[in-house]
Amino acid sequence: MNDLIDIIDEYILISDIKGSILKCNSKLLSRLEYNEDEINKLTVIDLISYENKGIEKWINLKDNKEREANHINLKLYPKISNPISVNGKIIIDNYEDKECIIIISKDISKVAEDKIDIEEKIKFMENKIKELNENLSIENMRNEFFANLSHEFKTPLNIILGTMQLINKNIENNNITYNENFNLRKYNHVIKQNSYRLLKLVNNLVDITRIDAGYYNIKMSNYNIVEIIEDITMSITQYAQQRGIKLIFDTEEEDIIIGCDPEKIERIILNLLSNAIKYTDPGGEIKVSITNNDEKVFVSVKDNGVGISERSINKIFERFAQDSSNFSRRCEGSGIGLSLVKSLVEMHGGNITVKSKVNEGSEFKFELLNMKVIDDKNIRNIGEMPRSKIEKCDIEFSDIYSG
Repeated sequence: MNDLIDIIDEYILISDIKGSILKCNSKLLSRLEYNEDEINKLTVIDLISYENKGIEKWINLKDNKEREANHINLKLYPKISNPISVNGKIIIDNYEDKECIIIISKDISKVAEDKIDIEEKIKFMENKIKELNENLSIENMRNEFFANLSHEFKTPLNIILGTMQLINKNIENNNITYNENFNLRKYNHVIKQNSYRLLKLVNNLVDITRIDAGYYNIKMSNYNIVEIIEDITMSITQYAQQRGIKLIFDTEEEDIIIGCDPEKIERIILNLLSNAIKYTDPGGEIKVSITNNDEKVFVSVKDNGVGISERSINKIFERFAQDSSNFSRRCEGSGIGLSLVKSLVEMHGGNITVKSKVNEGSEFKFELLNMKVIDDKNIRNIGEMPRSKIEKCDIEFSDIYSG
């Protein structure tokens, strides 16, 4: 009987009719912080406080006719710790051939604590949700502000560039004459160059804002990725040659047909190549290579330039992040380009990594899924893409070349 009482999960306290303790199961004994010798010297009154005064009849009246009281709220008083709230029932029954009072109870203080804890967690989560909604609202306002601001910049820039084209055309047709001592063509070029720099920044801001807002879409069709990358790489050969840099294109296969957005791929390659040219000294080398397997296509842009410092390489793809070391600040930039590149690669289902060592160079390597668009039965030619490749290159390299 005693062994059975000790394995029961509830608290069990047994006393004689006068209230002297006869038995306390091990679970309750441990909770009350007494040993058996100590507990046997106490009475029920020493351990229990009654919220219902009528319970005293169970201790004082032997001739009680009701043999059981259910759902009684009690407080148990441990030796050292704070009182314990319990709920249970009191029974008058035989124990070891004596009529005894048996109190069976369950700790409800833990339930109350859990309830308070849950309520606190709910309140914490409600506050967090409110904070996130406020931050989201601020972020949306910021994105909207940048989008509007970027478009406001773009409109006058397009007017300036359109006017410059008109002026240059009239100069070529000898409709505008100017003094030999005033090089109008040179100053026109300075205006155009800096307009392109602003346009590059505005385009990046617009695209980053659209990506953040979830409004930036890529148009996937089946193209020869080798042709796209080779075409744009060869288009910037003149920029590399002007810097005395050797540009190499290498591929294992001539035809790798995958689903991609060619204009976004061009944007990725142009950005990586412009960075490589910025930070490669005259006489250096840049190599663009393509490899593939059954699952992925790997594109590498590798240079032997100044490299990226160890403290900067871990945050190179973060927005507005730049390597602030003196040797690398040879060309100004916004720090948006590589963040945009990362987003464009990820929108294609790929990822991008970088390896670099100071004074030895850097390698940016991104991978794309080697799979076709199922609904697109045609393999498209890059010649079908509406674009001005020269202008795209001029805009991307506008922060490198000033003349």
